[in-house]
Amino acid sequence: MGKESTYYQILGVSPSAKHKEIRAAYLAKARNLHPDNFQNAPKREQIRSEELMRELNQAWSTLSNKENRSKYDLKISSEKTDNRSYTSTDRASYQEWTPEPTPEKKTLRYATEEEMKLTWIAKLVRPAPLALILLGVVAVVIIASIGIGSNDDSNRSVPVARPTGQPIDCMNLVAGARGERVKCVSGEYDAIIYRIVPAGEECPKDLEEVWKGNGEMFCVFYENIPS
Repeated sequence: MGKESTYYQILGVSPSAKHKEIRAAYLAKARNLHPDNFQNAPKREQIRSEELMRELNQAWSTLSNKENRSKYDLKISSEKTDNRSYTSTDRASYQEWTPEPTPEKKTLRYATEEEMKLTWIAKLVRPAPLALILLGVVAVVIIASIGIGSNDDSNRSVPVARPTGQPIDCMNLVAGARGERVKCVSGEYDAIIYRIVPAGEECPKDLEEVWKGNGEMFCVFYENIPS
């Protein structure tokens, strides 16, 4: 074979390599040298990949077959005795070929209508402090729990006994089932305020909760007020 590379050198394995090693080496090289990888490469690189792939297939075809490999080993052994030896690391004529990198073509991608809507919402919400958002969620939950009909005297739960303690002020119910602090003028208020607590904190059992706003609740007592 003279200075030509052996099939073992082409595959990059030792002459004593097992079939499993030869197969693994062939598959690894075939993935890199397959002409499909060079469809957009310069013409000379396409031709070179085809030549190397042919050599690789020929090496695999011979060494993957037990009988063919035995005959091939005898052939290169006889050539070695004729002073035309080779070593498994001699790669003078077969050098690992690395193709020139082909620039990757980038396809412009345009945002979908749904993505543009989400981006608009994100820009709108971004300036809002997280605390304000959480406060709004708490307010919605509290208002929902109170119910639209909470300002209806027929649905209102009235404690039997008036609570002890000094009242803070009085309250009127306004739109949205929210309480508004007012002076305790006879006949001009709906309930008496005894405590003001943060939203989420429960009022004493003899008082009812009414949404005040600004993250607070009125703890109030309803009574039969003369008109």
